[in-house]
Amino acid sequence: MNVLLIATTLNWLGPARLPRALAQAGFTVSLLAPRNSLAGRSRFVGTNEYLPDRANRLQWTAAFAAAVEKTAPRLVVPCDDMASELLQELVLEPPQDLPPARALRLATLVRDSLGDPCHYRSSTDKTLLPPVAAALGVRVPRFDVVATVAGAEAFAAAHGYPVVLKRGRGAAGEAVDIVAGRGELGPAFARLAAIVPQSVAGDSTRILAQEFVSGRSLSRMSVAWGGHELAGISRERVTRNPPRVGPGATVRIRCEPEARAMSEALTRGLGLQGFFTVDYLVHDESGATYLVEINRRIGTGGHLGATVGVDLCAALMAAIAGRPAVTRNDVAPDFDRIVAQFPQEWLCDPASAWLRNCPADVPWDDPEVFEAMLRLRSIE
Repeated sequence: MNVLLIATTLNWLGPARLPRALAQAGFTVSLLAPRNSLAGRSRFVGTNEYLPDRANRLQWTAAFAAAVEKTAPRLVVPCDDMASELLQELVLEPPQDLPPARALRLATLVRDSLGDPCHYRSSTDKTLLPPVAAALGVRVPRFDVVATVAGAEAFAAAHGYPVVLKRGRGAAGEAVDIVAGRGELGPAFARLAAIVPQSVAGDSTRILAQEFVSGRSLSRMSVAWGGHELAGISRERVTRNPPRVGPGATVRIRCEPEARAMSEALTRGLGLQGFFTVDYLVHDESGATYLVEINRRIGTGGHLGATVGVDLCAALMAAIAGRPAVTRNDVAPDFDRIVAQFPQEWLCDPASAWLRNCPADVPWDDPEVFEAMLRLRSIE
């Protein structure tokens, strides 16, 4: 069964680790990405197709259509936010010069791979997601969507500091700020409002003002098919890179029943399909879990599941093939393991105690990927 990975970036780490997990589950893996991408170095990628340098949307669409024609994938997997948006827009607003028969074929493939188009934008735009999630019974921090500093100040006056400010779109913490007090609010708001949108669908200058929840930061990497979550692993961020708002470097894997229930509710309510990651916060005092955001792409931990008995790729293969599940849908209730993710923790601190004292997921059996990851330190 063929799967086509779609990447628009060179050095994102999650896509470089996924080919091995997919291949071991029985998929034949192809990749459409820029030349010299980290993922393209994996020995588990059977076919590399390349995007033109600095490709615009029309060039990307042509390259994607050609890759689909050549590899005949059963599904496509976006590897970064831009790839996810480009795929979604093929369904929501296909290029006018795309022949109708080709447009229909590509849109059908994307819908089969990503799920219900009605919620593509509301599930990924941070200013649209909170009311939609709340209507599904998923707990969210108190929020307001504001257009001015005065609106943000009014929210802070009502709910107190710290306040979290977010633009609708942005990755790796670039469009998020945690504001400790009123003196920081104006500059933080101005910085976020000045971000030039990179989104295919655009991004209004309205900003989400959200109550700060003090607690453990979780991400649940999941795979869904046929209207429900097949399997997922919940990871608490022990260290981050970058430190305050970046993704996890060292993570703690354990059973988080409320996060699992919320991800299942989001899967059903938003029609999610394929791989996705949901970020949560677990309140320090109450233990209540709050939704933060959804990423409709492969995350950095998609390959970790097989090592803890929750193989996301095997679960997806079984579901598509109509076979019984061959893996757990979550870790056992008493499971508790800390993993130093490579190269994330190594890039944070080569002398990290986490690297010395915890298992590290080094890609020893994918040597070109390993060597390319070592070179990342020189270009940071």
